[in-house]
Amino acid sequence: MDLLTPGGTAGVAVVRVGHGERAAVLGMLRRSDNSPFVLRGGSPQRALLRLDDVDVDDVLVVDRGDGGLELHLHGSPAILTALARHFPMAPAEPANAAARLLRSALGVPQLQLALEQLALDFDASLAALAALPAAPRRHEHAAALQRSRHALAAIVPQRVVLVGEQNAGKSSLFNALLARERALTGPLAGLTRDPVREVALLDGYPYELVDTPGAGDAAGAVDAAAQARGRSERQGALAVLVIDAAIGPSTRDLALLPECVAVVASKSDLRPAAWPERVPRSLAVSAAHDDGSTLRSAFGALLRNRRRLPPAGAVGGFAALDAEQWERLERSAP
Repeated sequence: MDLLTPGGTAGVAVVRVGHGERAAVLGMLRRSDNSPFVLRGGSPQRALLRLDDVDVDDVLVVDRGDGGLELHLHGSPAILTALARHFPMAPAEPANAAARLLRSALGVPQLQLALEQLALDFDASLAALAALPAAPRRHEHAAALQRSRHALAAIVPQRVVLVGEQNAGKSSLFNALLARERALTGPLAGLTRDPVREVALLDGYPYELVDTPGAGDAAGAVDAAAQARGRSERQGALAVLVIDAAIGPSTRDLALLPECVAVVASKSDLRPAAWPERVPRSLAVSAAHDDGSTLRSAFGALLRNRRRLPPAGAVGGFAALDAEQWERLERSAP
């Protein structure tokens, strides 16, 4: 028996019944009037699932013909656990990278990309590319690499680290980007000690957002260690400098500026302080007053433009969706 839907609590769980299990499973189904269940035709049919003489769920039964029998159950872990006591159950592995993306998609753009790539067949497309004459092959190979960069950017979360002074508004911005109170916030400086990280979809692209301890004078060994850990998070990441617009850039902000891809002026609802011309202001936000959806869209668009990415979604041709496919595409260079 294969679990076709991801594990965990859900509204619906779908399992595929193997041909050797079909008769036993059908024998555990009853109609609502307690009469034996008889499969009639290919349309979905409702039945009661009885295990150990107890009705455990109201299910839909779908006959896929050569594809086997499917049970659509309620997604309670208790129901799946009870069923697994009678039939060995394992998660069904997606057939390819596009199928994996379809299963794990975080939003509509990733769904669009997955559906496009499912229809294209990476292996066949790579073979067709290899059969082209030299000149068009070089052109098409370069185009496939570019599409693949965009596709992978839409799949693999890019780490983005929020940096700046203590109490600059990093944690409030972090929470607003996640649309929930993930990090502790308040007027006391230095509330964030360990880096806090979460994945969010912004303007169609996935990001691992990291809220770090603010720059400032370390009050002790713990604060110094926290700030050192925050600095290590910036390695290989996109750093976004958050500056309290009511105070303006500090000396420490100016030292951080060369490492950062963008500058966010936070607390824009307060009276602004002087802002030196040499410090760019990529985005002005008020985590307390801005509409959350608008703020997330503007921040995502800022990152997408800095990364020179197109709008997220389908990429217009076959593309590599994981490291293995990318390596094969690179090796196919003319």
